[in-house]
Amino acid sequence: MPEIQQLPAAETGTGGLTLARIITELFAPTVLVGVLLLAQPWLTSGVTLLQAATAAVFTVGLPFALVLVLKHRGTVTDHHVSVREQRAPILVAAALSLGAGALLLALQDAPAALFGEIGGVFIGLVLCLLVNLAWKLSVHAAVAAYVALTLLAPVPLIGPALALLLASSVGWSRIRLGAHTPGQVLAGHAVGCLAFVAAALLLP
Repeated sequence: MPEIQQLPAAETGTGGLTLARIITELFAPTVLVGVLLLAQPWLTSGVTLLQAATAAVFTVGLPFALVLVLKHRGTVTDHHVSVREQRAPILVAAALSLGAGALLLALQDAPAALFGEIGGVFIGLVLCLLVNLAWKLSVHAAVAAYVALTLLAPVPLIGPALALLLASSVGWSRIRLGAHTPGQVLAGHAVGCLAFVAAALLLP
């Protein structure tokens, strides 16, 4: 089984490690995307709670359950899938699950705006998959940037500051824990921003 390549922590000592772990888990991709989708009945007209739950289960619930099963079997090293070579099959499975969820949502006659949300997640997922085939970037940072732009940036007055705080805090936590280099975090942020722009231009 491949070993996790842990990078040196950005600071000496243990200061900040506990906070970094809390941020990493509290704002993990599964959590952020789950919140984004489950909040749709209150954010998007016409989206029902059942439709939001369906989107969340197939977009993040089932893929994360798969990761936990594979972790238990020793196929992946940890629930963040820290080894780059182990990520591609997980991301492909997540894309297939998302597609199945989209079919169910079509049967539920879900609004186009909900398909726009899961479509944005799909774009980000594909971008992360393509980059991770050759180089490890921070999926935490990518999702944090995407969700921050989608949920927080539109909030009047304080939205952009909150979006920046979320994205930068998650990026810092990944660097502080030695999970990623600053370059990998910045690349993740760039992918998240690119997915947001692509979704805004291409999807309803």
